[in-house]
Amino acid sequence: MDASSSAALWRDWSGLGDGPAGLIAERVLAYDVGDCVRFRAVCRAWRRCSADQRAHGGLDRRFHPWRWAMLREVLVAPDRRSFLNTSTGQCIQVDIPELRDHELLAPTPEGLLVLIHDRKHIRLLNPLTRHLTELPPITTMVTRTDHRRLLEQNPHFISCFGAWGSGVADDSTFVLCFSSLCMLGMAKPGDDEWTLLQYDSDGITSAPLMFAGRFYCITRNGVVVLDTDPDMPRLKVAAKLKGMRVSPIADSVHLVNNRGELLLVHRDRGPLTPRNKADRWYDTYRVDLDTGTLLPLKGLGGAGSAIFMGMDCSLSVSLEVFPSGSISADTIYLSFDFSERKLLKVGAYHLADGSVELRCSLVPRPHTLVDCLALSQYCC
Repeated sequence: MDASSSAALWRDWSGLGDGPAGLIAERVLAYDVGDCVRFRAVCRAWRRCSADQRAHGGLDRRFHPWRWAMLREVLVAPDRRSFLNTSTGQCIQVDIPELRDHELLAPTPEGLLVLIHDRKHIRLLNPLTRHLTELPPITTMVTRTDHRRLLEQNPHFISCFGAWGSGVADDSTFVLCFSSLCMLGMAKPGDDEWTLLQYDSDGITSAPLMFAGRFYCITRNGVVVLDTDPDMPRLKVAAKLKGMRVSPIADSVHLVNNRGELLLVHRDRGPLTPRNKADRWYDTYRVDLDTGTLLPLKGLGGAGSAIFMGMDCSLSVSLEVFPSGSISADTIYLSFDFSERKLLKVGAYHLADGSVELRCSLVPRPHTLVDCLALSQYCC
């Protein structure tokens, strides 16, 4: 190609103009904030015509990296983490210097990270835009008698204050959940203290969930949803557990967002069968919020999905995103924190026929796509 031809094909993309560039920026942001970060990094002109999160606040949903799941495995650099795009399968590495002097309490379904500094200051970090949102200190939520649990010497700090189930309830309110303490806090950025709500789990081991901007958890009354009325926040029954017996000792119950559909997985003990010799069953239901009932399922929908389930939270992925044959449809894959994965070598449960798939390797670190996803922060 000669110089004249190259000159004819050349375009001054930085001079595209605020109108066309601004329209492209809006569409890029509407799909994925990660792409928006790349767009803004191209040049000053494109950065000028695109939205900046610093002008909109940390709870603005447009900027949340909800497509990205942080993987648990620590890389060579202690403050670097891998993030997996569950919509495309892309994996990136991100430096998070805040991890040097903060502790991670949990990721949220929106892709944000709940951090704590000096066992006091709660902060919300967007790992892709680097926006940091200050929330009220944890000391305004925990009673004075429980302040000893915040001490640096407490080896069980994360067990007490793992913030699984936390998330953004609306564009201005954040819900902080300490499920092991049966404690919820609601606050807006700029508030001095948390609005506290304590509840009784009745001894049920369950994984709460922020779904469609509302907090859900499970008690003996059923699936309950948080009403964030500032004058009288309370939990209301959204669906009853009719006919379901949940053992506080042997069972656990998990709420899962299956690509926009609320599911309940009852992990219980069941009869031994030729297909299932592990003494573990994972009965799955769709939570019908309109009728307040649970509908038994033998599949995860016609689109082809699989669930990676952990004790504290879970991740649903589409088979269309990942290599053919790497994962199976209508299957629940277990995270490394389930005892049956280690003791009974249970790797997966197939909903269609109730069969159990055993793990194929004893290597303790991730070596397959399944292991990689099982170590996701969203299912561990």
